[in-house]
Amino acid sequence: MAANTILLMDAVHALSAQSTGQVKPAELPSIEALFSRHADSVARWAARLGGPSIDADDVVQDVFLIAQRRLPEFRGESSDRTWLYRITERVVWNRCRRERIRRWWRGNDADIDAVASQRRSQLEELEAKEASTLFYRVLDCLSDRYRSVIVLFELEGLSGQEVADLKGVPIGTIWVWLHRARAQLMSEWIRLEGRTP
Repeated sequence: MAANTILLMDAVHALSAQSTGQVKPAELPSIEALFSRHADSVARWAARLGGPSIDADDVVQDVFLIAQRRLPEFRGESSDRTWLYRITERVVWNRCRRERIRRWWRGNDADIDAVASQRRSQLEELEAKEASTLFYRVLDCLSDRYRSVIVLFELEGLSGQEVADLKGVPIGTIWVWLHRARAQLMSEWIRLEGRTP
């Protein structure tokens, strides 16, 4: 009788795993096993997707931190290698996007290093002050909600989840706010830049 109950429970768990699309806990690989099998591949993917400017070791660390956090949600609809690739791709694209935005806000690091070694001319000081003034005028046009999301995510470099935790809202809400904030920021920038002499 006990053996039949155990078999029935196993069948129920198997059907439950199939219907929910989740892998049974016994089938989930450990994060250590994933790392030992795929760390080199993740590093290679990161280097190729991100190019020479990306720090592949940091990407590998981020990918496996995300994988460790998301491992219980892994449904097994794809191989663990495919799953890790998709995580790697998102991490690399997010890093590249953030870097492009930072370069846009601050200018290229090479330009900053070259200027830092030289004293700015009065004209350059004036242009920098005007650009800073324009940027804060654009930020002032945004609602507090959108302004804080732009500052936390784009300027402070916090993750979406960190911003969501700070604001006390779901992560999906942060993505919507960020999308709308970027759109408003760009339209206000164009509008105000067109008005300034």
